[in-house]
Amino acid sequence: MVAFRDAFDARDAKDSSANIVDGERVIEGRASRQRRGDEVSLKRDLSLDLISLLNTIDLDSVVSLSKHGYVKKSVLNFGMCDVAHLTSDEVGVDDIRDLLAEALIAHEPRIRRDTLRIDKEIARDDVNQRIRFSVSGEMIHSPLDVAIDFVAELEINSGKMNLTRLPTSA
Repeated sequence: MVAFRDAFDARDAKDSSANIVDGERVIEGRASRQRRGDEVSLKRDLSLDLISLLNTIDLDSVVSLSKHGYVKKSVLNFGMCDVAHLTSDEVGVDDIRDLLAEALIAHEPRIRRDTLRIDKEIARDDVNQRIRFSVSGEMIHSPLDVAIDFVAELEINSGKMNLTRLPTSA
């Protein structure tokens, strides 16, 4: 995904920067650059991917994948379970924490699963139908893992997940 983001940011995806030197094709610029590995850009990329993951409804919410175990665990089932049918008074809202953890563990390999912690905040906004979760964990990074903390606020009436206090704003 990083290569596509860099091309989009540079607005040069259609630009051909290949040169012929001694009969060999030489590609210059971003393609030959060493992969980014600094903490700030890794956090930025993680933040963008978390927003995408938690605001995408998985395939299993639309089509039953109970007979298709491999598909259920694959990227075809990317996203989170649809929760738009719930209200803040229903018992099923308490299971959202587990659904959030399940989506993060299944589709975000940069977060160490043994460090992932999701706490439901006590205060519920019944008027606006919102529930807040505090998410913390560690992003795998060398030489040391990087701590991440953010707040995931679920608008139950729309199913939209608003993420605040992300590691780095995009």
